[in-house]
Amino acid sequence: MSRKKDLSFAEARARLLEILREVESDGGDVDQLAARLKEAADLHRFCNERLAAARAQVAAVVADLAAAEQGLTQGAASSSETDADTGDSDDAGDADDSGEGNEANEDAGGSSRGRPGRLPF
Repeated sequence: MSRKKDLSFAEARARLLEILREVESDGGDVDQLAARLKEAADLHRFCNERLAAARAQVAAVVADLAAAEQGLTQGAASSSETDADTGDSDDAGDADDSGEGNEANEDAGGSSRGRPGRLPF
């Protein structure tokens, strides 16, 4: 079938169903039966190839989405692990760690490296 490459899946399926109706109706010419069955086999093969290609494309898209989602999840997890490892928190920008503003602590008898009761590191 030379026109097969120009057919869409829907057109090939419709033609396949048309051939099936002709064969089932018993009204078709016996001499043309072999030709119709060959065309049906070609159309069936064509449809299966198109379905296999579509399945492969869908599987690739799903795999890409899963990988992207996993990457986002891992990125968020590693980001929160990095924050926990480095001690970053909401008070990370406080003057306690920078040495600024410690004069008040020294005057009050506190540590020169932070709030009273905190380790200097």
